[in-house]
Amino acid sequence: MRWLRYIKMLLELIPTRERFDKFIERFFGYIFSKMKMELPDKEKMFAIIFRSDTPAGKQFDIYLLYAIGISVLILILNSIPSLNKYLSIPFLILEWALTLAFTAEYLLRIYCSKNTIRYIFSFYGIVDALSIFPFYLGIIFPSMQSVAVIRILRVLRVFRILNMGSFMQEASILLLSLRKSLRKIVIFMMFVFITAIILGSFMYTIEGDINPNLSSIPKGIYWAIVTLTTVGYGDITPITDMGQIVAGVMMILGYSVIAVPTGIISADIISTDKKSSKKKKHNADDEEPLRRIRSCPNCGWQTEDQDADYCKRCGTEMVEMK
Repeated sequence: MRWLRYIKMLLELIPTRERFDKFIERFFGYIFSKMKMELPDKEKMFAIIFRSDTPAGKQFDIYLLYAIGISVLILILNSIPSLNKYLSIPFLILEWALTLAFTAEYLLRIYCSKNTIRYIFSFYGIVDALSIFPFYLGIIFPSMQSVAVIRILRVLRVFRILNMGSFMQEASILLLSLRKSLRKIVIFMMFVFITAIILGSFMYTIEGDINPNLSSIPKGIYWAIVTLTTVGYGDITPITDMGQIVAGVMMILGYSVIAVPTGIISADIISTDKKSSKKKKHNADDEEPLRRIRSCPNCGWQTEDQDADYCKRCGTEMVEMK
């Protein structure tokens, strides 16, 4: 039947792992042959692309960081009208070249990864995908091209390349502190939001009839939020004495809005850092070698001196107590 034939044709188009691997081997094998090079096997390619503890892997990651930096710089410079007017074509060529290189790198990562699904849905896998897909979507939707700036997140690989473990440890302390203080901050922000609603409504009650900029409660709430956060756009200002008094109270409260969350997070960071330091010290103490007691089998003299091979009293050879 014809519809069964169509279904079979559609199923054949679904890329299986074997078809994908054959495509990668043929396509990149052809490219490498043109460069008079041989396509590395999966194990060697995995060591180069995913690992940075080898000279080849570290060099690959450094070149990748350079390419990411150049691509983001081009995207930023291309948004400047005076530069875009004269350099739009070179920028476009470079962007296409770098995007194709990133696409090839992404396909090779999928090809040589030991767990394909785990890589694709990992943090770096998602960032790698988002760094190239917006550019291709930008061909149909031009506004999407600016989203490609997300590829700057790939610079996070520098922590792995330069073995900046201490930075990652500090980042984990910060994230743990934010997680611990999240409930307090949410409660505080709810209080601030309720305060903004009450004082914004109160300001509308005071000046709603005489101030055209405060013609509704939502505008009063907007004014309260802008004032409370000390932003102060100046597009809405009170004109009555009572309104200015309320505005003064809001400005003073604005300082607490900044100070309270900072104090909450700082206290949790200090607490988490102290616990981490105590844990490190405890682990270091546990890792100290166990000092065995040495005893003289003749006179019974004991010591913790590991260099005492013979008894200082009778000269008999020392033995370790079990």
